[in-house]
Amino acid sequence: RYKCTVCEKMFNRPSSLKTHIYSHTGEKPYVCQVMGCQKKFSVLSNLRRHLKTHQPN
Repeated sequence: RYKCTVCEKMFNRPSSLKTHIYSHTGEKPYVCQVMGCQKKFSVLSNLRRHLKTHQPN
């Protein structure tokens, strides 16, 4: 198990802890690459969901 040093929340995977740490740091490493957008996200799945907004209906 992996423990957050800020709030002591526990995680089963180091990748989950890393994503959680972004909630403390405010870091948003996942950036929309669609021209003119540049929205940023701390969670990759949120970027993937956002990308659907650029798809035609």
